[in-house]
Amino acid sequence: MKNNKYYPWIVVGLLWFVALLNYMDRQMLSTMKEAMQVDIVELQSATNFGRLMAIFLWIYGLVSPMAGMIADRLNRKWLIVGSLFVWSTVTYGMGYAETFDQLYWLRALMGVSEALYIPAGLSLIADWHKDKSRSLAIGIHMTGLYTGQAIGGFGATVAAAYNWHTTFHGFGIIGIVYALVLMLFLHENKEHTEMEKIARSANEERTSPFRGLSLLLGNIAFWVILFYFAVPSLPGWATKNWLPTLFAESL
Repeated sequence: MKNNKYYPWIVVGLLWFVALLNYMDRQMLSTMKEAMQVDIVELQSATNFGRLMAIFLWIYGLVSPMAGMIADRLNRKWLIVGSLFVWSTVTYGMGYAETFDQLYWLRALMGVSEALYIPAGLSLIADWHKDKSRSLAIGIHMTGLYTGQAIGGFGATVAAAYNWHTTFHGFGIIGIVYALVLMLFLHENKEHTEMEKIARSANEERTSPFRGLSLLLGNIAFWVILFYFAVPSLPGWATKNWLPTLFAESL
């Protein structure tokens, strides 16, 4: 299959569902607070719930740069499969959580495993797509992230129909099964990988993580993107999260 001329687009399709699961699994918790706080009373505290949401983001943010370095040095197929399997297992395990501490550490582990996916996924897409189709392929893949974020919002609907335990179990099993699918159908671009190894051995300095970090920090586009994503969060931080409260009271 990987020699098929359409396989680069099959890769995009396979990873589109991984991207969907990546954002869906992280989003579900925020919509199921009302159902979960009945069984885990600590979640009735806004402070505790904020800690639960924040630990994922802190871990995710800290691990992401290291995840890029890891993706540059390991087989990306197995990194993607392993990442999906771990965060799906964590999602499944959250259905068994009985205390706030159990949820807290599971959420932290989810931050590590989910952070490993994006660098590896985008890098693998870039390997399979040449200049003329690369931007389109990555753009299609990105729609999976936001589709997953939207679907994650229905976690409360599923929890209301069944219960929050079943919701976590169900979506966790979906991810675990899909990881097995990727083991069979997702492949590295061996031709590009071999060329990369030759270039790396010819110029070791070029692949230095410290050199890569300095190039990133010296890129104005990086700071523009960072500023763009950070600014919308500042009003909520400065006014103790008034926007989510406004949505909850108005909608």
